[in-house]
Amino acid sequence: MLGHDCHSIVAGADHADGIIAELRSYIEKGYDLILTSHYTPEDLKDAQTKIDYLENLKKIAVNCADADSFKAEVQKQYSAYSGKNYLDMTAGFFYA
Repeated sequence: MLGHDCHSIVAGADHADGIIAELRSYIEKGYDLILTSHYTPEDLKDAQTKIDYLENLKKIAVNCADADSFKAEVQKQYSAYSGKNYLDMTAGFFYA
């Protein structure tokens, strides 16, 4: 799921890197429109927003000791994002 203003289920840093690589390929190919089965139509600006989010998630994870502090920091920085249940799942993957 792309979702420029929604948390995603991210199964750790390696998974984040895979998503980032895929989104960068969309940007390199110059796709005008990105359609997913789980969110609204999005564009390359949205892809870059998600890349920035994923890069920041990885940084937050490095600086947090556990899932609760990770979730608190992500929610602080992305308070308007929907999909809190996705954030819970992501925290579970980063801090298994």
